Amino acid sequence: MTSDATQSTAAALIPLQPGMFRVPDRLDASVRLLGAWCRRCGQQFFPWRVYCAACTNGDLEQVEFAETGEVETFTIVRQQPPNSVMIPPYAIVRVRLDGGPSVQTVMATDDVDAVHIGARVRLAARRVKEDEAGNTVVSFMARPLSQYKEVTHA
Repeated sequence: MTSDATQSTAAALIPLQPGMFRVPDRLDASVRLLGAWCRRCGQQFFPWRVYCAACTNGDLEQVEFAETGEVETFTIVRQQPPNSVMIPPYAIVRVRLDGGPSVQTVMATDDVDAVHIGARVRLAARRVKEDEAGNTVVSFMARPLSQYKEVTHA
């Protein structure tokens, strides 16, 4: 039997870098990145910035970008860099978000040889580590849309 006190101290999902995305309520759920849109020239940026890199305007609006996009380019990492927590092989991908900017992340897939330019992906929350308080620290990674299953409600 668990007490209310135990339930209220349950581990939470917390972002690796606060303010980069809205943290979902569970791992592997879709993630929407938070960025900026320049009101003068329309340029979009991720992560958030104070001034537009295109026109130097300071009138930027915070926006939430789509969780889906397309792989523009990628590289497969087959050797583990010193002090890296990533275990090769893995793919580093550049994703053009639907209606938004390009972002770089890691592809969360066991089949790195299937990664290709033009692949449709969805950004999802992935575990990075546990913190001292037992919370799950999360970041975002791309997952091939083909790995998502449609959920239907009867």
